[in-house]
Amino acid sequence: MTPPTLDATPVPAVDPVVEADPCASPGPASASVEVSGALGASPVIDADGPFDVDRVQRTVLLEGAGRPAQDGDLVEVAITMLNATSGDQAPGTAQARVLLEQGAALPGLLAAIRCTPAGSRVVAVVPSELAYGTAGQPELSIGPGDDVVFVVDVLAILPLQAAGEPVALPDGFPALELRFAPDGRPSVGVPDGDPPATLVSAVLLEGAGPVVAEGDELLLQFQAVNWRTREVFDETWRDAPRSVLTVLPGVDAALLGRTVGSRVVVVVPPGDGFGSAGSPSSGVTGTDTVVYVVDILATTPAPA
Repeated sequence: MTPPTLDATPVPAVDPVVEADPCASPGPASASVEVSGALGASPVIDADGPFDVDRVQRTVLLEGAGRPAQDGDLVEVAITMLNATSGDQAPGTAQARVLLEQGAALPGLLAAIRCTPAGSRVVAVVPSELAYGTAGQPELSIGPGDDVVFVVDVLAILPLQAAGEPVALPDGFPALELRFAPDGRPSVGVPDGDPPATLVSAVLLEGAGPVVAEGDELLLQFQAVNWRTREVFDETWRDAPRSVLTVLPGVDAALLGRTVGSRVVVVVPPGDGFGSAGSPSSGVTGTDTVVYVVDILATTPAPA
């Protein structure tokens, strides 16, 4: 079988019908699937189905080192799918970041990833009710009620907050009151008085990872506060880290040249932020300065 082309197809999330086992065990169906190819690349799958399973069967083909992925982790994976009923292979291999949290992705996919260390490859045969159910996914060659074979390469378990070395704020930096919960979520207190007229930024934690270059896609945790109202108008901490190519011009400029693992605070005047139009849906006017606290979790270099 010809390996599919690697792409960045998103992994859709669905509401689970039933919950999968916390750590799925092997079974005759998953043990019979043969997979070849390098970790992280599009694999060749030989599955002598059709299969009809009543639970997730999961076999580890290659086991990495380190701790197993667990609930709450953000995991970088490469996923290839095969229709367990018809034998049709879905087009492409999806590279995705999956939050191991109920409702964040297909429950059968969560079961395939959970309990697996980075550097591993697993094959999971998943009943339809833990995959695409009665709706199916025609564009992925999955029909209504079809069971699914997942081949999952667990590439990395990503941090959910910056973990660099603390850095003191420079003299003259605005007197923001910055506090952080154990999970990293910031609380920003804005001082009385006018904000600075120009863009200012500082590193709070200095990471040791790759340097952010122009055009990179960044995985970020951030919180955005309106200086005038002192209200949070956008953040990832109540949801999940966000992959972005751009935030605001001033934030983008402040992150350029910083390192993965860093935490950066940026005070952005309107000319470097939302401009004269503001952002009415966020309660930001055309004269508002905004404050961003950003954790840089990962970077994907721009295509050459």
